Amino acid sequence: MLDAAVLRTVAIFGGLSEAEQVLVQGLLEERRYEAGAVVVEEGTPGRELFVIRDGRAAVVKRGPDGRGITVAEFGPGACFGEMALVGIIRRSASVQALSSLHTVVLPYARVGPLAEEHPKTFTLLVLNLAREVCRRLQQADALLGEFGIGGPRPPR
Repeated sequence: MLDAAVLRTVAIFGGLSEAEQVLVQGLLEERRYEAGAVVVEEGTPGRELFVIRDGRAAVVKRGPDGRGITVAEFGPGACFGEMALVGIIRRSASVQALSSLHTVVLPYARVGPLAEEHPKTFTLLVLNLAREVCRRLQQADALLGEFGIGGPRPPR
């Protein structure tokens, strides 16, 4: 299981008290994948968030021609699946293990009851997830800017 010291280094668990960390640890499941395994597949329903404990993974997006394009790589402490957990939407990309991958998983089914039983912890977790989504949007916006796409819009 993800110990408290590691939990504190993962942004989505930032600001949790020791008691809240213990609570969240109880919600997590461990999963392991061999190198090359597809952890999540683009277009499939997403109902969980993954945190990488050990190993590396690639985020692969299908291009217009159907070929996969690696858009990001993640290592220990990184998370993926936050959009599916918050938005309950289909996966926007696939994630493939680049090496042996050890993850901890936060299933949506365990997050829902947290809202009623521990509203402060739930609120902090959702706020941290929203911050992570914002960081990812900023990164995507910066990348689009490098390609000359986007930029300021004219006033209406």
